[in-house]
Formats: sequence, C-alpha cells, structure tokens
Amino acid sequence: MKSLTAVKVASVFAISASLVTGCGSTPSSVDNSAAPAGSTAPGGSSAPAASTAPIKLSYWVGLPTDSARVMKNYSENMFYKELEKKTSVKVDFQHPAIGSEKEQFNLLIASGNLPDVIEYNFTTYPGGPEKAIADKVIIPLNDLIDKNAPNLKKYLAEHPDLKKDISTDSGAIYSFPAIGVGHSDVSSGFVMRKDWLKELNLQTPETMDEWTTVLRAFKEKKGVKTPLTVTRDELKADRFIGAYGISNSFYLDNGKVKYGPVEQSYKQYLTQMNAWYKEGLLDVDFATQDAKAKDSKITNAGSGAFIAFIGSGMGKYLNAIPANDKTFDLVPLQHPVLQKGQEPNVFVAAFEYRGDGSAAITPSNKNAAQTAKWLDYLYSDEGNILKSFGVEGVTFKSENKFPKYTDLIVNNPEKLSVGEAMSKYLRVSTPAPGFVGDDRYTEQYYKFDQQKQAVDIFNKYVKNINKTRFPRVSHTNDEVQELSAIMAEVETYRDEMVLKFIMGSEPLTNYDKYVQQLKNMKIDKALILKQTALTRYNSRK
Repeated sequence: MKSLTAVKVASVFAISASLVTGCGSTPSSVDNSAAPAGSTAPGGSSAPAASTAPIKLSYWVGLPTDSARVMKNYSENMFYKELEKKTSVKVDFQHPAIGSEKEQFNLLIASGNLPDVIEYNFTTYPGGPEKAIADKVIIPLNDLIDKNAPNLKKYLAEHPDLKKDISTDSGAIYSFPAIGVGHSDVSSGFVMRKDWLKELNLQTPETMDEWTTVLRAFKEKKGVKTPLTVTRDELKADRFIGAYGISNSFYLDNGKVKYGPVEQSYKQYLTQMNAWYKEGLLDVDFATQDAKAKDSKITNAGSGAFIAFIGSGMGKYLNAIPANDKTFDLVPLQHPVLQKGQEPNVFVAAFEYRGDGSAAITPSNKNAAQTAKWLDYLYSDEGNILKSFGVEGVTFKSENKFPKYTDLIVNNPEKLSVGEAMSKYLRVSTPAPGFVGDDRYTEQYYKFDQQKQAVDIFNKYVKNINKTRFPRVSHTNDEVQELSAIMAEVETYRDEMVLKFIMGSEPLTNYDKYVQQLKNMKIDKALILKQTALTRYNSRK
C-alpha cells in the first residue's frame, strides 16, 4: 500500500461548461500548501467553480454512530456545506435508520424509487455489482469516469489492481471507491500488558510457543484468571489461525483456492486452542462474553493479552488506566507465526478498495456527468484536504505544509470526542468516496505513542496478505444461490464443532469425521465455484 504522500493524483479538476460561471471561480478557503508532500497541488481553479445553474442530488447513505450523536443529517456537516459553496451542488441526504441499513437498502431497491447516488457496499449485493447493473439499480461508470473524472481516472491507471476490484467480470466500473492509503490497512491486532512483560522479564511473543510461555507466566506469576481475553467473533477471525498459514474461510495457496477449516493445519490450530483452554490460558468465557465484559476484564487488570483496534481499543484502554494500577501500559504485537523468523501472511486487514463508503450512480440521476465531476473532486489533493482536514484556520492549520488539527477537533470546546468532532466537521473517520487513512490523519488521531507504534507493527507485513487473501471476486446469480445454500450449512456446522473442539466436548480424534461431514455438505463444490470466479477475476483488464 502506498502512502497518500507518495501518490501523484491529477493536478487539474476538469470542469464542464455547465459548471463554469462567467465571473470566474469561487476562491478556495483551503490552502493548497497543505497538499500532500510529493504530490502536485491542484492547478487552475483551486476548486470546482460555482454553477450558474445549481443542481440538486439525492444521496442515500448510512449515518455512522459518531455522526448520529452530533447531527441528524449530513447536510449539517461542515465539509458538505463547504463543498456546496464550491460547487453549487446541493445534496439532499437520505439516511436509513441506524442499525437497519441493509434492511432499508433492500426496501429502497424494492420500491424502485431510487435516489441519484447510493453509497453502499455493492460487493454484498445479491448476485454482485453485475446483477445490480442488470437490475437497473446502478449504472456502469466507465465512460463517465473517462470523460469527467480525471483524478480517479489517473489513479486507476496507476493502480490496475484497484481497477479490477471496482469492476465487474464484464469490465464495468460500478462505483466511486473509498480507497485505503497510508498505513491504514491493518487497524487492529494483538496487544499485551507491557508492564507485566517488563516485571516478569519477558519479551513480546512472536511464535505460538512464546505465546504459551507468556500466557502461562501471566497465570502463574501474576495470578490472572484470564491471561488471554477474546470474544467468540474475535477467535473466529484470522488471528491465531494465521500462524498456521491458513484462514478461517477461503484463501489462496499459490493461486489455488482452499478452505482453511478442512485443512490438517486447522487441526493443529484447534489443538493449541484446546490446550490453552484446558490450562486456563484462554478465557473460559470466550464463547459467550460480549465486548463490555471483555473491556471490564482489561481495565480491571484481569487480562494480560487481547485483541484491540488501535483507536477505539488501545485509545480507550490507555485513557482508562485504573487509579490503583499506575504502571498500566500496553504494547502491540506482531501477528503470530509458528517459527522464529517467519513472516506472517494471514491476518485481518482491509482491502485497498474498502467496499463500504463507495458511491454508485443510479439510472434516476439526470445529472450523471456533473455528479461524476463532483465525486471526482474527492480524489484530488484539495478535495482530500477538505474531506479529511476541513477548512484552514477553522479545523486545521498548516505547519510546514502539514495540516494539523485545531482544538476544534482535538480539544473540542463542546466536549465532543475527537471522533465526534471529526464526524461533525469532516468525513474522515469512516470510509467515504475518496481516500481513507491518510497518514497525516492517523498520526493525530492516535495520540498515544503506543498507538503509533501499533500502526507500524500491525502494518509491517501487510504486503504479504496479497499472497493468501481471497480477492473481491464476483459471482453469477446462479453461483450466489448455490454458494449461499452450501455455506449457510457449512458455516453453521463449522462454528458448532469449533466450539466443541476447543472446549473439549468433542475429542480432536474426531477431526477427520468433521472434515468428511463438511465434504458431505458440498464444501468441495463451493471451492470449485470460488475457483471459477477467481479465474474470471484474474482475467479482468
């Protein structure tokens, strides 16, 4: 992943005659000097010119929780207000009820009354983006991007793998993507009590054997009841299982699609988890505890190791150091491996194309060209500054061309958290069309040195993930129906058996019988369907 500071985005924001006034462009309130170092600041007009014939767009998008706490509608957000001043494009935002975005999306599609733009993860559309186009829910964007989106067009030319990800098997581009940049692909990982390691004269563990040694010391020498605290969902993710070179789902092994839970390495993983569970190293409550119970154990010195997000996890815990535990300190850990010196290549990481936060244009849109220009602004240097940092002198100040947030964001006078303040004035803390994870944002959002260390450690081996991660393929509608039926049964059985194996109610001597049952449930057929879709994906241009 390239840092945004190393990305050369297009320098000119093309403006059609319909968006140009006879009086010249509207002055920009954003200082171009704050553009990323190493990239060219937008030339010509510093922003899209105000239109003599303003257009209005209807825009359907989920409202994140932080945003919902500080506003009822994105029209109250400073970024969108400023964007409207620059473009004369007025947006009528339509927000589904929080927590019911998927259900509301389905109702929206069924109604046939579509807005001009839908911000949604169309990789989850039944039948995929190709089906969404065939259903006349969204339109192909190739010509629109070619003629009206110079910034995105240039970025896609420089990043052909990303173009594959936002295209269908037939070559149709379907969204203006949220693109991960900088050191933002891996935002969570393993964290351990640094003060305990120091007290016990232990090094941070890398191998599974070293993990066993450390967890055992936490239990025996610190008297901790839950040396390793996790939730069931965390254990289901590609965390410890990555040490065995496999995934908890579909993954690639030298280009061949495999399913981790039927491999012999999966038995090794389950054997280790079962050993930790029996010894009391793995939290005995992992199958039932929620995030609140986990938090309580961590902040009350009841756990020595856990999984945490850099921002909402490490930041929260470091801010809540118990009064009776002043030595409390945390250290981020490398993703686990089996042998010393190995490089991890299976772990939890975001795709460069985020999926979420990507915008598609619908057939209802009568101003598709202007909409493409409007969205393309977010892929320019200036558009990224406005979206991620806001207005100079208000939400950021330029210090040696570095956009540093003001107290309105980091020490908000209304007592808003940093995340809430960002949600009120910017669109930076959740995926949105444009760039996600600008390093200059994360450097300031993560205020503790331990968090900044985690960014480097968690992302150190991120390039390795491309060797094993199953890409964003598209399935035909028939494939989707068959896969859904197979995987619903497979995953239910897998989850049930994994709990039994780890907790000891099912002996690991029955592992081969478990694998045979998955084969009876047609997991091999699912693998064929995945391999077929991968072949189509690899053929995309």
